[in-house]
Amino acid sequence: MRKVSVIIPTMAGREELLKKLLSTVSDEYEKVIVDDPSLLLAAKRNKGTTWASGEYFLFVDDDNYLEPGAIEAALDLASQIGVGVVGFMACYDDKPHLIADGGSMRNYLTGFTTGLNTNGFWLRALRGGPYEVDEIANAFMMHSELFYELQGFDEKNFPIDLDEADFCKRVKNKGLKVMMCPAARCYHKSQTYSHIPDFRRPLNAYFHGRNRIIYHALRYGVYLCFYMPVFVGFYSLSLLWRRKPLMIFHFLKGVFDGIFCRRKNKYQSR
Repeated sequence: MRKVSVIIPTMAGREELLKKLLSTVSDEYEKVIVDDPSLLLAAKRNKGTTWASGEYFLFVDDDNYLEPGAIEAALDLASQIGVGVVGFMACYDDKPHLIADGGSMRNYLTGFTTGLNTNGFWLRALRGGPYEVDEIANAFMMHSELFYELQGFDEKNFPIDLDEADFCKRVKNKGLKVMMCPAARCYHKSQTYSHIPDFRRPLNAYFHGRNRIIYHALRYGVYLCFYMPVFVGFYSLSLLWRRKPLMIFHFLKGVFDGIFCRRKNKYQSR
């Protein structure tokens, strides 16, 4: 059995990104590439685990690449008692000294999230050492037995967007920690983070609206009455300010389907 299986969901047109990522993963680790256009992100990740044989699973999106020693640093932390998931510190590809994603904290009642160390200096985070968060994204590691015990990602309710948040919440419900490891650094090809929401594709706009409603309404019915209108209004005005009226349509369609818990939709096969 390999120590680590690196599971990489990818899609057509991202061959160069995938090639760069693979060049930063040592041959001692199993590489599992999932390119299935009929599946969305959570389903691709789940499918990858059916081919993987590693003791630990490392999920890495194909628009990231790893720094030497990152996997080993994450393994050291993941093997500690009480640790369930270890997130890699994602720095901007074009500004490697700044953090693009350092994990986040979520208020489960209001739905508001706070990014930790976002746009901060990586060296400062490294000096502070590992720290606990509510959820992670992009690149993260866990023991394969924990993944199987939790039955993987919920690809029905959260096929893309909030799939990691849902998984991390279930990990925390078991009394295990979700930790960020600054010494496990990767580089993420993303735009500089902004507090004003934006979406690259109608797919993302739809599922963000739908999944946010489902995720919080499943836990707190009061969210629909008090905090959902704030969420919908803020995102709609932000997209209007960005001059993306079409994205507002897809976003509101997602919100509507989320309220009525609709699982099947035209976006599912994209």
